[in-house]
Amino acid sequence: MSKSSPDLFKRRLLWLVLTVLVVVTLSYLSHQRHTDLQSVTPLPVSLPHEGERIQEKEGGKEKEKEPEWTFVVGRDDLNYGLSDEQCDIAFPLLYQEIYRARDHLLKLNRTIKEKDVHVDRKGSYDGRTHGEFQCMILDGELYIIKEVRGEPDRSRGLAALANMYRAISSMPDARHQIPNIEFTFDIEDIAQEGEHNKERIRWTWARHKDNPWHWAMPDFDGWSYPDDGVASFVQFREDVAELEANYTREWYDKPQKLAWRGSFAQNGELRRALVKAAAGKSWSDVKPIDWHDRKDLLAMQDFCKYQYVAHTEGNSWSGRLRYLHVCDSVPVVHELSYAAHYYPLLVASGPSQNYVQVQRNWSDLVPQMEALLADPERTRAIAAESVRVFRDRYLTPAAEACYWRRLFRAWRAVMDFEPRTHYVHRDESRKRRGVSWERFAFRQEKSFEHGFLVEDNIKDEEPE
Repeated sequence: MSKSSPDLFKRRLLWLVLTVLVVVTLSYLSHQRHTDLQSVTPLPVSLPHEGERIQEKEGGKEKEKEPEWTFVVGRDDLNYGLSDEQCDIAFPLLYQEIYRARDHLLKLNRTIKEKDVHVDRKGSYDGRTHGEFQCMILDGELYIIKEVRGEPDRSRGLAALANMYRAISSMPDARHQIPNIEFTFDIEDIAQEGEHNKERIRWTWARHKDNPWHWAMPDFDGWSYPDDGVASFVQFREDVAELEANYTREWYDKPQKLAWRGSFAQNGELRRALVKAAAGKSWSDVKPIDWHDRKDLLAMQDFCKYQYVAHTEGNSWSGRLRYLHVCDSVPVVHELSYAAHYYPLLVASGPSQNYVQVQRNWSDLVPQMEALLADPERTRAIAAESVRVFRDRYLTPAAEACYWRRLFRAWRAVMDFEPRTHYVHRDESRKRRGVSWERFAFRQEKSFEHGFLVEDNIKDEEPE
């Protein structure tokens, strides 16, 4: 062996020892890192924003995770101040009539001009005067610029204004959350009656399906029907809830009858056809009424005691249907000529059916009723869907507030002028336009002020 052999052996042994130490150290560090990672508490998954949906795995399949906030009836149905995002989550299909009206103007490259929001001028229509309210929302405050008295009770207009005011004042920062707009609404049943201008733009309770120029707003019944026997819509919902709670088997405990009451004074031909079609049938509780003797009247909430409730249009649309939708009953409705703000949600067939549609002349009422009576499970599903869609969602007071605010914004999107705060006279003197809702709500023909009975002579006329 050479002299260098022992040194070579030592060097090789040293490298072997170092290699083993490195391997052992790396192995230990790897094990320790794995142990440390196992001991770390996992970070929570970030919650989605309102309206956002995320995907997650469950049983090997992807499913949608519900958004952070969801609408809960009994908790949120009287919440008039839902945010825009919450309104979209809760009522995604509610605004179809609004967008239809807005898009109609956009397609024509048409905007709302100041002349479009003036009340009717003399000579612009034939027949009776239309009841109208010209209004303005400015910095989150509601003003009434002019009122024209017509045939309908003006309480209809006051109800609409009260509903608007509630939708506005429920916002925490209405000055910045509600746009400045000016508009006129018509309180007649037939808002286009006698009008010379076929492109007259108005907010109305309902629009004829052939008239694309009218903007459907929630009708006055959403605040209160002008009759103590019906009361406010909120109270009516409470009364029906108490009534429905008495049925232990819910819909199945109700008589298998179709209920209707109505006068022939409005839409007589259509209503007589219903009475004739239902005459003598075991399932019929269909009766006309005469408002003079008030015989056979049925309180509005008592319609909810029946499995089936019939709806007919009146002079135009009829506010009856929104009340019938509060019932756990099957709405039976003829083909409609008018569209109210929520009518796009009516579904006449398929798995989401929420009412039964019959011919406008009621000629198929008998076979339709026979089919419903022969299939109670299908019929029960229709009633349940009506409750789910309308009573517990899209006809809640919360939904109506959301609709009003969306209407304000869509209207603003097609306005091409700014509402004016003042009239300017020829002598350059200025006068504030309109009366605030808080004052207008208490105006009357005569008022008792400062110990004197005086005329209320507030003038809203725009100077010439």
